[in-house]
Amino acid sequence: MTLQALFWLILAIAVVVFVPLMLIWTMIEHRRGKGSQRRGGGGISGGVGAALQELDRLMTRPSVEHKIEAEHQTLKREDDTGGE
Repeated sequence: MTLQALFWLILAIAVVVFVPLMLIWTMIEHRRGKGSQRRGGGGISGGVGAALQELDRLMTRPSVEHKIEAEHQTLKREDDTGGE
């Protein structure tokens, strides 16, 4: 048996035997741990939830224009004119 044939034989055994074993072991370890200890946020639903929280944060924060407008009012309000 040549060195090249031995190399391919070892590689084939590794692919056929060890790769599926590692995949099964990884799935078992993932299911064994508690959900709060797992990394990640649940896939798509976690990403959608994070995006909605970010949108809510952006919508409730006053913009720069609102801050400037509140500090330097350009138009007088009707109550300031002293009319009716």
